[in-house]
Amino acid sequence: MYRKAKLGVIVPSANTAMEYELYRMAPPNISIHFARMKLTEDTPEQIAGCSRYVPKAVDELADAKVDVIAFGCTGGSFIKGVGYDKEIISIIQKQVKIPATTTSTAVIRALEVLKAKKVVVGSPYEDWLNEKLKIFLEGHGFDVIKIKGLGVIKDIAEIPDNVKYKLAKEIYSPEADVMFFSCTDFMVAHLISPFEEDFGIPVITSNQATLWDMLRIIGLKTRVKGYGILLEKY
Repeated sequence: MYRKAKLGVIVPSANTAMEYELYRMAPPNISIHFARMKLTEDTPEQIAGCSRYVPKAVDELADAKVDVIAFGCTGGSFIKGVGYDKEIISIIQKQVKIPATTTSTAVIRALEVLKAKKVVVGSPYEDWLNEKLKIFLEGHGFDVIKIKGLGVIKDIAEIPDNVKYKLAKEIYSPEADVMFFSCTDFMVAHLISPFEEDFGIPVITSNQATLWDMLRIIGLKTRVKGYGILLEKY
């Protein structure tokens, strides 16, 4: 079988959503390969420390000769402020000479492509982590007009859809340009298109943006339908 590309992703160890969603959204003839970093709960200590697993994970992904590597943890790539995502990218690229991104980097690029200025944000996070996300987004020039979390620190992939729908309604604002759902363990990909229809604005998620950015980095402009305007038009 002809294979267009191999994508490499470093995923938190307890995350059960990212692999599932990336494979569902990926265009044909793309393979995705994962290495795991220790992260079982969204606590300050674990999120801030997960980057220390990057060198080993990157070495393993390089053995698979992947074309691009993503650090697949949103909180883990913004927790130390603006520029921390770029530090992680630099570590990866210096170590293995493979193009890299992080989920937070991908989200910023997606918001820029969508020409967003005002953003509403939903997440599974506790307030302290939402505040750091708000600072990160505003540090890149976006106006976060609403942000709300569910206060969940583990088993995030098990959050039911009705809770996600309620969250979307609570964060929606007619002033918003984009609705963003943060966290790679937050299983929202299948709700992107319904939310875009219901609320009339683009919706981005951590996993959707990560896949989109990896494809762009390696020059694949394949349009993917069913997972929002970002993957379908950009």
